[in-house]
Amino acid sequence: MYSFEGEFSSDVHSLLKEGDDVTIDAVNLADEQIPYQIQTGPMGFVNLNIANKLNGPHADKAYRNLETGLYRGTITKTVFPEQTGNLPFPYQDRYFLEQVKEFQTGLFADDAKLLQETEELSSTENFAEYRIIIEPVKKNGVTEYIFAMISLQPVDEAIAVIRQFYPYFFGFTLLCVLFLAFIFSKWLAKPLISINKITGKIANMDFSEKLPVHSEDEIGQLSRNINYLSSQIETYINQLKQDLDKEKQLENTRKEFIAGVSHELKTPLAVMKSCLSILKDGIAAEKRDHYFQAMEDEIQRTDMLVVNMLDLAKFESGTYKPEMSPFKIDEAINDVTASLAGQIEEKNIALTLELSPQTVFGHKGLISRVIFNFLSNAIRHTENGHAIVITVKSNEQAAEINIENQGNPISEADRLKIWNQFYRVEERSSKSGTGLGLSISKEILELHHVSYGVENTKDGVRFFFILPVQP
Repeated sequence: MYSFEGEFSSDVHSLLKEGDDVTIDAVNLADEQIPYQIQTGPMGFVNLNIANKLNGPHADKAYRNLETGLYRGTITKTVFPEQTGNLPFPYQDRYFLEQVKEFQTGLFADDAKLLQETEELSSTENFAEYRIIIEPVKKNGVTEYIFAMISLQPVDEAIAVIRQFYPYFFGFTLLCVLFLAFIFSKWLAKPLISINKITGKIANMDFSEKLPVHSEDEIGQLSRNINYLSSQIETYINQLKQDLDKEKQLENTRKEFIAGVSHELKTPLAVMKSCLSILKDGIAAEKRDHYFQAMEDEIQRTDMLVVNMLDLAKFESGTYKPEMSPFKIDEAINDVTASLAGQIEEKNIALTLELSPQTVFGHKGLISRVIFNFLSNAIRHTENGHAIVITVKSNEQAAEINIENQGNPISEADRLKIWNQFYRVEERSSKSGTGLGLSISKEILELHHVSYGVENTKDGVRFFFILPVQP
């Protein structure tokens, strides 16, 4: 007996021949007859799946109501596919074919229901689990079925193998995690170490280093903010140092100013006290007018000293802003020389003027005071019969005013201090003057933001300053 399992072999072809008598057992299903057994002579073919459900000790009760039929006849013609060898059946799995046959047989049962949607089933054979998927497909009013089955045994075996290797996987994963954590911690800790190092230096007032910024994330933003904070702190500290130095300098200046004022006031007070004592005691009555004139001179000198000190304080305050306007520099020089003509004639000084009618920009009154102080200083330090030269050299941008007198040169040490308050060069000192003229001139020229200076020449000393030319 042969079952209908898979393919028709050449042996089957040789058994079914034209002219042979055959007996066919069939199951009647609706208008169709489905053969399940073919008998020819002593040999036959049986669909065991259907036959066992119809008959035998394991017959299915659902098949008892199916009608069967017996058909006899003679083979008049046989038609088989043309082939040169055996036709391979695509599925060789016995259990799969049994499941297909069982599904086909189930369609013949009285209570069989046609599938309307995809159905998934599970089955177990020889301790192996299978997953079966059946999907109905309607085509031209006929329902066909796609039957698929897959064994889960390879999956179970793979899971079992994986479970065996769990400790190794866990150990390897743990090592990888530790290694990556070490690398990541180093990568993350490196900028933090740099930040800690730089902030420590900042805490010790060392701003020589800055943090490198290599990213735009939070670490990069933090580094950028620390660099900005370091720069700001350094700027504020430097500004504070400058302010402290300036404050110390101002304190020293105040002390020197007070000492200078005390010294300058001591002399006229002593002179006036002596003159008053002489007049009070009636000594040298014939020189009474001389003593009164001496006291008057000291009072005028003291008054000039007070005025100069007030002006110097005003110029140094930083709140005074002179009003600038164009004026003729040659006219200002001529006015100053005219006011000092008496002193010039008294010392028989040869005054030479080399002027040009140049219009400059500045405060005429203050510039005239600078010229007055420079010329007065030159007269005081010029011996009788010597010369003073005043020149104005100009171009399209600026005019340079020079006042040069014949006399002794100034040492380098004295030249650096000559602009200080109450400072006098010993070998050039004179009883006249307040010692504030050059200091006031310095403040006036700095209010104009112009260049000025003093230098030794071949025959004496030259004071100069530069004013912008009015366009």
